[in-house]
Amino acid sequence: MLRNLPEDWVPALIGEESPRFISAAAMSVIEAEIKTEREKLQEELAVLHNETAEAVETLDGLRHAVVGEERKFVTLQEQSERETVLMETRVRRLNDLLEQKGRRLVALGLIDEDELTVLLPPSGEHSEQPGHSFQSDFGGDFERLAPFIQAKLYARGMLFSQAQLRDVLALVRTHDLFVLAGDSGSGKTSLIKATAESLGGRCTIVPVKPNWTGPEDLLGYFNPIERSYQSTPFLKALQFAASEPHILHFIVLDEMNLARVEHYFADFLSLLENRETVPDITLYTSDEERHTVVSHGLFLAIEEEVRKRVGLPETATLEDLLKNEEANRLLHRLGGFEDAESILEHHARLRRAMAAQIRTPTSLAIPPNVRIVGAINIDETTYFLSPKVLDRIHVVRFRNPVLQDWSAIDAEVEESDLDLELPLYLPPIEIGSRTDYPRFDPSDPNNEFLVRLARDYLDPLGIEFGFRAIRQSLHYIDLAKDVGVEPPEALNNVILHKVLPKLVVDTTRQGPSGTKRAEILSDLRAAVAEAMTELDLSSVPESCVVELDRVIAGVDGNNGIANYWLR
Repeated sequence: MLRNLPEDWVPALIGEESPRFISAAAMSVIEAEIKTEREKLQEELAVLHNETAEAVETLDGLRHAVVGEERKFVTLQEQSERETVLMETRVRRLNDLLEQKGRRLVALGLIDEDELTVLLPPSGEHSEQPGHSFQSDFGGDFERLAPFIQAKLYARGMLFSQAQLRDVLALVRTHDLFVLAGDSGSGKTSLIKATAESLGGRCTIVPVKPNWTGPEDLLGYFNPIERSYQSTPFLKALQFAASEPHILHFIVLDEMNLARVEHYFADFLSLLENRETVPDITLYTSDEERHTVVSHGLFLAIEEEVRKRVGLPETATLEDLLKNEEANRLLHRLGGFEDAESILEHHARLRRAMAAQIRTPTSLAIPPNVRIVGAINIDETTYFLSPKVLDRIHVVRFRNPVLQDWSAIDAEVEESDLDLELPLYLPPIEIGSRTDYPRFDPSDPNNEFLVRLARDYLDPLGIEFGFRAIRQSLHYIDLAKDVGVEPPEALNNVILHKVLPKLVVDTTRQGPSGTKRAEILSDLRAAVAEAMTELDLSSVPESCVVELDRVIAGVDGNNGIANYWLR
């Protein structure tokens, strides 16, 4: 009622009771409001009280659970410590037993001293290579590697641009097989050797022979007649790398396409696809290994019994056993030998079998410190890389070094405060571990662009570009950032590595929709050029757009065939 009074109304107090009535009315309204607010607050307080009680109860439960888990953790820790001590004791005893038995094998002439060293477990210690520290001198920054390697190679008269070196370093980090393609003498193997030396690593060159037709040419085979494994330079290089896990090893398959790569390298390519676990190469069945172990065990048991009966020491050699008449007689009787010659023949067979087992185990895990690189020429004397191979590798095309802009490279070389005579010691673990490729993410811009290329242009041109190639490309783009290759430059390199090497197309034919492949190829060039508008040409080895223009320009002179490899 008071709100409805006119604004110009002025109250007039008449008598002594009027103010009291107005005050009482106002107080009743205020008290009613206070009562309502109090009831509301009491309800909220009750809710908060209940929630607090529940929270306290939950907290008490969590405290009890934490105390219980801490007790379990302490118990498990104590159990783990006891088991560790027990395991170390057992390992120590096994090592002592292995060394003891190994010494007997050496004394009997069944193995040599260096073979015993291979049998015994490594000490776990390694001496760091002399040179610069990646963490101390480079601050763990991969971007500083390319300028250092460039300056180091420049001092030796080798000219490579930083863009080339960054591209190679990014490929080294991917753990993928990559192939350097170019003319003979273009510096393919020299670049890998120099990079390996600059990083404190080693490089092994394995020449591929034209008569290689199967995986045994690459990895060797078991000879059942000689009962030994016939090794190869490639397998020995893998074993050498496994013996030096703290050093980066490059294995270069030189003239890789003198033989058909999909014939001798197919099994290995399948192994390299496994990114979740360490690929393991099975060289031969474990039956031969078991036969060798049983044969040696029986021979050692017999000779030990003979020594005990005649009182010969543990250091007694086979010659000592044969010269001792009683020992010789017992050895013949217990071993079923007819004469001394048969013992020597049996000894020789055991020695060959043991040496073969020590040198070549039944299987070999691909060492994580290994990078496999191919070097190829594309001419009439070689085989072209098949789509199966191209789908699984990166191809880096090398131009004739005479055609490079030497003045640009000369201006690019930076002075270094570090001693260029010393390498940079970069342990393999710091380069990066072998991980799975990125998941297929349709929302990723690079992923979206590569899918569009595959769907709208490559597939109509008859070129396969699937999930594996896309994920491998995204993996390269992710790792290339660390060495200083920005996303536009990395995408340019991906097209050079993964797309253009597959470009061998008859443009006179029609695509699935009836459009001529020549038009589809032009549209592909336009789409790539649009994506490369922000590309810094000084930061890439080559421009993928320029390469596409070269391919398109050569179509008319090649009977309508667009060929990336055409000179």
